[in-house]
Amino acid sequence: MRTQKITMMVIAFFMMTGLVAAGETESAVNMAKKDLYQEIKTCFKDDINKPFNYFYQNNINRVDDRVQICFVVDHDQSLRIVRLRCDDPDARDYVKHVFKNRTLTADSVLVGKAYIVNMTLRYGAK
Repeated sequence: MRTQKITMMVIAFFMMTGLVAAGETESAVNMAKKDLYQEIKTCFKDDINKPFNYFYQNNINRVDDRVQICFVVDHDQSLRIVRLRCDDPDARDYVKHVFKNRTLTADSVLVGKAYIVNMTLRYGAK
């Protein structure tokens, strides 16, 4: 009878450890998502601020549109656009251009999942 009590205590201990580990994993996923979104934001900001950017090279003077990018993190940690929603075709082409020409990588904990980024894309030539 005494052996059963010890076994049950050990099982309860492992279950509690599993819950703690799951909480740490969720925290790692949230941190990885924040880092990825920040990287995407910085990528677009840096690209738009270049003197001879995509808009300049394509004689586009103004873009002001809301863009929704749905992407999947592939097994090699690269990002692949699954769906792109926006009204302005220039904005759509620009987002495709950025994803094609910049290497964006995600943390391995995000692999195999889809994510959505909503942003407002504003550009005006001076």
